[in-house]
Amino acid sequence: MKRRHMIWMAALAVLLVAGCGQKAAPAPQPPAQQTPGSNPAPETTEPKLTKQTISLYYSDNNLMELQKEEQEISFAENIEKYKKAIELLGKPKNPDEHVGLWTDFHYHSVTFDNGTVTIDADSKNQYNMGSSGEGMALDAIKQTLFQFPEVKQITFLEDGKKVESLMGHVDVSEPLTRDK
Repeated sequence: MKRRHMIWMAALAVLLVAGCGQKAAPAPQPPAQQTPGSNPAPETTEPKLTKQTISLYYSDNNLMELQKEEQEISFAENIEKYKKAIELLGKPKNPDEHVGLWTDFHYHSVTFDNGTVTIDADSKNQYNMGSSGEGMALDAIKQTLFQFPEVKQITFLEDGKKVESLMGHVDVSEPLTRDK
């Protein structure tokens, strides 16, 4: 019994000695006084968001023609603008009137370089639209992305590799370009 008591006393003494060797945290400093006319250092600033109303293209309920719908997006950099436009192609604001042709479309990345938007699609995407549906979906993405004057071409990759077709019907081995 005395031995246990001695072990506890020794452990307590070690903890007390260890605690005494640590420095106390410095007290918070009051903010520095500013002299009139001096500019304060900017604190962490959030990126400035740009709002823009864009046109998105969806199918009508009968999958016969594309219809335009406008939605507002916010973005800090242009690449975010393209990503949001692609994501919204699967989410019509009026789902009772429009069908999103890019619903459940997943991609690894979207990049922009020298006028070309490159979309690296996930090979696990599942499409059941047939050749006319695939053509309409590609028209929807073309009309949506080509509303941005800086976009001259759209290329598709699948898992980082060139692809002949996304859905098996329409050739996308060459970049999609603006209709002149």
